[in-house]
Amino acid sequence: MDNEEILKLIQTFLKNPPLIVWGSGATIPFGLPSMWHLNQALKEKIDDFDVENNNLEIELGKDKYTEQMPQIKQIIWDVVHEADVIVLNKIISNNDEEFEGIRLLYKKFLDVHPEIVNIVTTNYDRVLEHILSYDNVSFSDGFNGKILSLFDETQFSTKKSVNIIKVHGSLNWFDIDAEIRYMSNYADKYSPQIIAPGKNKYQEAFHRPYRELIQKSDNLINEASSFLIVGFGFNDEHLTPKIKAKVDRGAPIILITKEITENTFLELENAQKYILLEESEGNKTKIIFKENKSSEPQNIEVEGNLWQLKEFMEIL
Repeated sequence: MDNEEILKLIQTFLKNPPLIVWGSGATIPFGLPSMWHLNQALKEKIDDFDVENNNLEIELGKDKYTEQMPQIKQIIWDVVHEADVIVLNKIISNNDEEFEGIRLLYKKFLDVHPEIVNIVTTNYDRVLEHILSYDNVSFSDGFNGKILSLFDETQFSTKKSVNIIKVHGSLNWFDIDAEIRYMSNYADKYSPQIIAPGKNKYQEAFHRPYRELIQKSDNLINEASSFLIVGFGFNDEHLTPKIKAKVDRGAPIILITKEITENTFLELENAQKYILLEESEGNKTKIIFKENKSSEPQNIEVEGNLWQLKEFMEIL
């Protein structure tokens, strides 16, 4: 298959607006922290933290951190928030060319029927919200955006809007009088409501609004005609099983990322149709793909950084 044919295959897989899954790898290029950076911050600030660990999910699953979890969440919130503010300042100072890929993403899929973009994300940051707000694009994360507002699943729109389903919470959400409310940046007074890595996240997910958000993401995954995965490594056990089941039944999936993880290959080994793009040497992109259920996996290299969001969106 030559370059032109693979581009046509990409366009065919995404002929209908896909469900977008937005992972931490999507915002690392903008300066947001990776799991590694969060792990390093916790190693520096949490007593009795295993500084030799290389898997934050496993480490925070240990019982010894149960009482320290509010402090752990605050540290995670602080690290992500610091980077998030830098992004916001770039946008409002018009130093925002690096976010053009996000603009191409929402414009591409808002322009076609049903004029709705659904994005499921495990991220806490507000990079998407900042860009959409600055561009005056209607969106919802389930809150109405007003100070002290409560979650309301009816806020998600069915036309001319972007829905952001934040299954692990957001920097804007705080515990106020035992309810999760939308606030600005008052983490010094109120507890951030983000679900930290570790086994406790499954218990927290039973509470509102996470229960409703996970149900919403499940429904969107079940209804998806295709998936566009940006910087998501298939490590989240809330999303991965549902996506895996859908693509195993034939829904096409496209992944763009700097480096494809071993876990991604494992989870997608039975997918019937996929196109995986990752960075290669010399400003090239390695593409691993499978056209249909009966075809064998193939891989090619193409010129350009198509694994990056902006360049990828420019070919659609």
